Amino acid sequence: MLVGASAHGVLVFPINVLGLVAGFACYFHALARSPRPREGLQRGGMFGLTLAVSSLYWLTDVLVVVRWEERVAGAAVVGGFLLLIALPYGLWGSVASGLARSAGAPWLWLLHAPGVWGAQALIHDAWLGFPWLHQGYWLAFSPLGPWLGVLGAQGAGLLLLFLAAGVGLWNQHAQARPLALAAAAALSLGPFFPAHFSAPGEERLIPITTVVLIPPEVSDSARDDLTLLSQYVAATPRTGTGWTIWPESVIRNGGTSLEPLREVLGPQGGPIFAGALLAAPAGRYNALVELRGGQPVYYKQKLVPFSEYVPSELLRGLFRQLGVDTLKTDVRSWQEPQPRLEVDGVAVSPLLCYEVAFTGLISPGERSQVLLNAGNEGWFRSALLHRMTLAMAVARAREYGLPLVRSVTKGYSGTFEPSTGTWQEAGETQGPATLHRGRILARPAATPYSQWRRLLP
Repeated sequence: MLVGASAHGVLVFPINVLGLVAGFACYFHALARSPRPREGLQRGGMFGLTLAVSSLYWLTDVLVVVRWEERVAGAAVVGGFLLLIALPYGLWGSVASGLARSAGAPWLWLLHAPGVWGAQALIHDAWLGFPWLHQGYWLAFSPLGPWLGVLGAQGAGLLLLFLAAGVGLWNQHAQARPLALAAAAALSLGPFFPAHFSAPGEERLIPITTVVLIPPEVSDSARDDLTLLSQYVAATPRTGTGWTIWPESVIRNGGTSLEPLREVLGPQGGPIFAGALLAAPAGRYNALVELRGGQPVYYKQKLVPFSEYVPSELLRGLFRQLGVDTLKTDVRSWQEPQPRLEVDGVAVSPLLCYEVAFTGLISPGERSQVLLNAGNEGWFRSALLHRMTLAMAVARAREYGLPLVRSVTKGYSGTFEPSTGTWQEAGETQGPATLHRGRILARPAATPYSQWRRLLP
């Protein structure tokens, strides 16, 4: 039995982009009608909170699996986090209303887009370390997607904000109309960019198989479900030299399970990658392991707040006082430099689940040839959330021009080829497992974005 869906069925273009531009146009229009900073703060904050709730309500999904007495504290903390996510939109609303009464008023039509973009980058990326709401992600599956290979998700999102500002201020500023038309004209150039940027280096075709099973329930058990592991082993190809990818956190107790799995799978055949929780000096690491060798090959660096850890010592102390234990709060991030991962001579950039939100984890200097994304989205109860993380992963592939392979529990598993813009997830069922077979063309990054990002830390 074959199952699958096209990219256009995953993220609909142009509805998603038009909706984004319309929403921000309303935001900029409301700010233009806010004569005082206090009103700008209120209107901007309300827009930001609505945007945060609509995009980040997955944070509340984790409350379903904790005890009811923990949910009150958890809901309060998550609510506070949503307010922080909404903060840059309120702050820019206050600043913009102040500028409207100053000498900067004639230039406000041009300052709106970079202003809110800068506030978002400062608070979300630099302070919170949570780069979730970049507007450029919604270009990932569209004909405008090549812009991601030129400007990245942030820069392409700025173009969309300029368009939204021009539309929202259409009747307030005479210059807003040319701004909207110029931004629309720039965006329309996207389909004319080269579909593939050539790069020096060897290209190699690699057979890929992702194996995904849906666990019987969402939990944070420290013990392995041996029935689930045996099903993964049974569904894994036993011959051939292709790569096999299991999702994140399939192995809950790496200390006891890696050696038996290595013996059962045997030394013959291609590499098998899986997510595993491994012992740390205090708590656990979330890691990617190669099962035939029985060794970790990558440790997760960016953890999900309020799911894998609780941000700030103040909140951790409060949770300890209340006896609240939110899921995997003992997971530790890996802080030290990690050696470059090479598989059969191919340079691989691993991204575990939420790490697809961080373009900085892909180092152009390491000459990566493949993006490997293993994830666990079993907590998500809405298809929209799966689409968002897929858009992030595809955006990373388009930024660097690298092929992407994903193996994600309950999410979208398959491969993406940036040179053609093709997402392939056609799979076959094998008992309780779904297997997605494909081929990726490994090659070095060669987009303009991958070149100029070398200048950034």
